[in-house]
Amino acid sequence: MKLVSGSAIVTGAGQGIGLGIASRLMRDGANVLLFGRTPEKVEAAAAELNKAAEGRTRAVPFAGDVVRVEDITRAIALATREFGLPGILVNNAGTATLRPVLEMPVEEFDQVLAINLKGPFLFTQQLAKALVAARQPGSIVNISSLNQLSVTDGLAHYCASKAALANFSKVTASELGRYNIRVNVVAPGAIRTPLAEGAGLLTGAMGREFFAHTPLGKPCGEPEDVAKVVSFLCSDLASWVTGDTLSVDGGNHIRGLHSYADTLGITRAVDPSV
Repeated sequence: MKLVSGSAIVTGAGQGIGLGIASRLMRDGANVLLFGRTPEKVEAAAAELNKAAEGRTRAVPFAGDVVRVEDITRAIALATREFGLPGILVNNAGTATLRPVLEMPVEEFDQVLAINLKGPFLFTQQLAKALVAARQPGSIVNISSLNQLSVTDGLAHYCASKAALANFSKVTASELGRYNIRVNVVAPGAIRTPLAEGAGLLTGAMGREFFAHTPLGKPCGEPEDVAKVVSFLCSDLASWVTGDTLSVDGGNHIRGLHSYADTLGITRAVDPSV
């Protein structure tokens, strides 16, 4: 398997799925710019990956905000100076909160949509412009979620953002295909990450619910499960694949989802007249 480029950018790369994707791309031959909001996290992640790579490939940290165009352009410029113009982009950065629609502040809705949807739009637009100008092929992978297919109470903003991201990816795949830039989506289910474990999504009642709804018979996957699929989509093995969504959820999408809010016991009756 050969990656389409030896230079890559992964957003949300300081931990969890993003870190796993960056690690896999490096093992498969790419140098990676780790884009994240927290300097300490991306710097620690880069040190960890560089130690494991033993000089075969390199990771460079970059602290920035995916909804700031100036941060995005600086990141692309840095990756280009260090490794050459990135032909691989993985839009992984995302956020979520758990709150009923009737109680959701507008600011919270806007923040989730900005990071989960506007961020991938801006990064895709800026890098695609550079790739088209350079007549260079590329592969863009947007990390969506099981929630683009199966919704749950309390995640209206998150589910909406991920469904929109899937359709955004189809449109960009159509528009960019003539330039030999492929765009695909990976939709993970429950994955063992610090965020998921910290929120209690993989143990107790929630863990039992995921187990019951996952045909492959375990409550969650690992970051490497997602990373392997991303690397495939960024390789010559997927040269005829674009505009598609690959679910990495142990089959969870087949059976649908329970209500996170109900399972965690945080949904309360809301009087719409108040």
